[in-house]
Amino acid sequence: MKKNLSIILVTSAFVLITSSSFGQFIISGKVESKQSEAIPYANIGIKRGKIGTVSKDDGRFNISIPDSLANDSLTFSSIGFKDKSYLISSLKDKNNLIVVLDEKIISLTEIKVTNNKLKQYKLGITGRTPMLSIPTKSYQKTDIIEQARLIHLKKPAKLLNANIYVISESLKDVNIRLNFYSLENGLPGKRLIEKSIIRNAKINKGWFSIDLKDQAIYIDEDFVVAFEYLPGTQNTIVFGAKLGASDSFLRSSSQGIWRKNVLGGCSIYITAEM
Repeated sequence: MKKNLSIILVTSAFVLITSSSFGQFIISGKVESKQSEAIPYANIGIKRGKIGTVSKDDGRFNISIPDSLANDSLTFSSIGFKDKSYLISSLKDKNNLIVVLDEKIISLTEIKVTNNKLKQYKLGITGRTPMLSIPTKSYQKTDIIEQARLIHLKKPAKLLNANIYVISESLKDVNIRLNFYSLENGLPGKRLIEKSIIRNAKINKGWFSIDLKDQAIYIDEDFVVAFEYLPGTQNTIVFGAKLGASDSFLRSSSQGIWRKNVLGGCSIYITAEM
């Protein structure tokens, strides 16, 4: 009996030590606008970190944070809204946190349209190197995968579609959001277009295209276009790539750090009218 009791005590002590060493806590709640409307697919995470998630269709979220990150900040962001950050230690064990995001005041940039006959151009990487691919995996199953490419413009353009070459296929529908960023210090920076462009579809091997003709997107500077795979049934996507193609970027968590693709650039291009 004493021997059994000793085993139980030792086991209990080990469990307590393990929980303390690898402790984490859960923050859950809902992301809303000032009008109490749910904000779906808001990016939630630690800036330049590996912990993140997105809110669901109803704005609700659930994120597990290691105790070691209690002194960091958790940032909430969504297209058309201002970012909001909280000290993580102040949110510890919050089970029904309501995060209210303020809408951005968006000033429209004037784009001059000429009477000259416009032509269509494919800008970016329109081909790929056989047998070369870029497998991309999110750090957590409930987080995003984002592949991006710098697009060079010689003059103002209207964007007609965005395209990415996918090698892996999806058995179920996936949600893909298209984002546009400026280039800052050689990496994607602030958001340029405050439009939520999300497509729900099954992905087959080959070029996946998002039509932009009805979006009235005009850009007059070099920009980064990014395909963001929102959390679903798979957290690994394999993309086609071209050897030696530079100016290609990826990130594997909401609010996370951008990294450059090393061996080759992801096959992404834009069709633009100029």
